[in-house]
Amino acid sequence: MKKQIKIILAAFSIFFNTENSWATSLDELYRDIVKSDNQGYLPMFVRNRKAPDFLFDEEVPPPPASQVDPNAVNEVNFINQRKLRTNALLSEQQKWDNTVRAVKENRITPIELAVLEERIGKNDAKAIEIFAWMNARGIGVKQDLILAFDYYQRAIKLKVPNAEKNAALVYKAMSPEQREKLNSFEN
Repeated sequence: MKKQIKIILAAFSIFFNTENSWATSLDELYRDIVKSDNQGYLPMFVRNRKAPDFLFDEEVPPPPASQVDPNAVNEVNFINQRKLRTNALLSEQQKWDNTVRAVKENRITPIELAVLEERIGKNDAKAIEIFAWMNARGIGVKQDLILAFDYYQRAIKLKVPNAEKNAALVYKAMSPEQREKLNSFEN
């Protein structure tokens, strides 16, 4: 029992030590001692020899001015712009893939709706078809067969496969009042 109490007290004294010696290796202990002796400054023989020169305290001279031909094509800038465009396209594609996945899994948030609306504004056939389906089923939005029929009509104009068949199914599912409203919108 006394041994266990001594071990517990030793553990507490290690963890609650008020000194600044938190080093975990002999090298760190040595560096801490040298730092405390030199008021926080590490002399050259204590520094990491693998560290690049620009991390040392000495002042780095400015780079020499280079002669750049203004008519020359900046190849590095071209490559960076290309990478930025590629990353932007990949990001947009990933957003779209996440939106389609969210619609399939019926976990649509305002973020996915915003992505759909953005692509519908660009007249994207797939986005129009998905939004028509969502309105027909009431997935992520309130069920609106009239709006679904309207979007399926837009999809037909964009030559989406099965859009005409889906529009007919939505029309069959409509109540007579909804069909009357649809006819009043068309006239």
